[in-house]
Parts: sequence; structure tokens; C-alpha cells
Amino acid sequence: MLNFRKQIPTIMTPEEILDKAFKRAVKIDKEGDSKFDMVKKKSVARITATGDIIATLLVKYNRSFPSVNKREGFMIELMCVLADMDELKQALSKLEWAAVKVGQLRKGYIAKCKDAKNMNELDSARKEYYGRMSSVVNRLEKDLAVLAAAREKFRTIPMVDENTPTIVIAGFPNVGKSQLVERISTAKPEIAPYPFTTQGIGVGHFTSGWRKFQVIDTPGLLDRPLEDRNQIELQAILALKYLGDIIVFILDPSETAGYTMEQQLNLLASVRQNFEGIPIIEVENKVDILCTDSGRIKISAKENIGTDVLVEELIKHLRQLEKEEFAMQPKE
Repeated sequence: MLNFRKQIPTIMTPEEILDKAFKRAVKIDKEGDSKFDMVKKKSVARITATGDIIATLLVKYNRSFPSVNKREGFMIELMCVLADMDELKQALSKLEWAAVKVGQLRKGYIAKCKDAKNMNELDSARKEYYGRMSSVVNRLEKDLAVLAAAREKFRTIPMVDENTPTIVIAGFPNVGKSQLVERISTAKPEIAPYPFTTQGIGVGHFTSGWRKFQVIDTPGLLDRPLEDRNQIELQAILALKYLGDIIVFILDPSETAGYTMEQQLNLLASVRQNFEGIPIIEVENKVDILCTDSGRIKISAKENIGTDVLVEELIKHLRQLEKEEFAMQPKE
């Protein structure tokens, strides 16, 4: 599970990077057989330190971002909505180049310092290195800004686990989606900010034996016909297709949520059409207000009626999916 809040560190500006490197280097001191020998050893150590600090930091930034070469998957889909992936890829490439360049400069100027015959040659080599190394870092100003902006946007991506069997809850607002997530989760769901709606999504979990299952509520995403969505919203919804193993579509036959059954069934048809291939379990909520004679699973999330039956049905479906996936794996 990718944790954008922890994996991507704060991206510093060129000035901050250089300041960090120089502050550490200036503390380095060396002894020598003579003043010239001492200054030479100190120069070599400080060039080594600044080069190592900067190159290591740039490599760390580069590796902390998810691969930008992939073009599918939940995280990648959301990243594509939030940032210009080509621009991000170019910025990461620039950092990779800069890290290599700083390493080359460090190696070359360490050799120059070691070969210096007098103090003037030594000072000249050291100053020239600092100037060229600073120039390389300063050229990254725009690229570091791109990474910093992308980091802040990626931090809005909700914490979900792509490897955990996932149930996506869909339906109109106020039909009881969030309440159901709270009922069937082992703990109060984490309400995570979502970059495509003013509301947050609820992410909860429950366990059965050693198995862990993930439940995702989708307010603001799957609560109106997909044909009414803009491109950004549609791509966000597409991302859910990578997560959803089962969709639970909540209906409110009492219509106290403010939507007619006709409207709700039309939305169900839209979800079914756009999430083709993902099993959909139809559930009627608010059985404490109105219980129909349909064949759908009946629950009351508010009164906690029938939720255990729903969980058993979900576990049965998920285990069956696991068996089918296992059977499809190539045998050695």
C-alpha cells in the first residue's frame, strides 16, 4: 500500500538544498602534516560531503515518487488526474541527470584538489566546484517546484490498499452508504479527502478469519448518472474499477432520501453498464421504514438489521472470486 503522506518527503528549493549541503560541509575539519596538507584534506572532505548530500537527496526525491511509466492502476489513474504526468516525468529525469552530474563533478574536483601543487590551485579548484555544482542545482528550480506541487496534490489521494479485496458502496446520497460502512467495519472508517468531490470517501475494513476486506464509500462519485460527469470525475470513477471486487448498490425503497425508485434504478443501470464485469449486490436499506417483497437483501443500517447477513453474502462472493482467480492462474 502506497502511503503518499510518508513516502514522498518535503521537496526543498535549490537554495534550501545548497544551504543544507554547505552547512554540513562547513563543520568538517581535518588535520594535516602542514597547513597546505590540512586545507587539501579539508577541501576534499567538504567536496565529498556536499556532493554526497546533494546527489543522495536528489536520488531520494526521484525514487520516492511512484513510477510514471505505468499507465494503469488505481494510484496511476488518480495521479494522471491530479498532475501532468509528462511534466512530472521530465522533472524526475532532470533530477536523475543532476544527481549523476553532481557525482561526476565531485569525483573530478576531488582529483583536482588532490593534484593541486599550491594553495592557489587548491582554492581555485574548490571554488570552481562549488560554482558548477551550485549551477546544476539552481537549474532544477522549476523541476523541484513541479515535484513539490505534485507531492501536495498526491497527498490528497485516499489511503487505500490495492491488494486487499475491496467492496465499493454505491447509491444516491442519504440512502445509508456511510452508515453501512460504519456498521460492517471493525472500526470507525477513516474519512479521507478525495480530490474530485467536496466530500470525503469512507474507507473501512473488516476481517473474517485471517482475511482482511476493505470497504469504500463513494459520496459525490457514484451518486448520479455517469453520463452527467465531467472528464475528471469520470477518470476518478474509472480508478475505482481497479479496486472494486464487488459493488454493493444501496437502494432506498422508502424514498425518504429524496429520490424515487425509478431514479435509483436508473442510476443502478448506469453503474452496471459502466462497471461491467464487477459483481453487483443490490441491497434495500431502511427496512425499518419500508420492507418490500423484492428478492434483494434487506437491511437497516440505522438499526443494524440484516447487516450480518449482508456481510456473510459479501464474504461468500469474495471467497468465490478468490477461488476463480486461483483456478485461472497458470500451473507450473
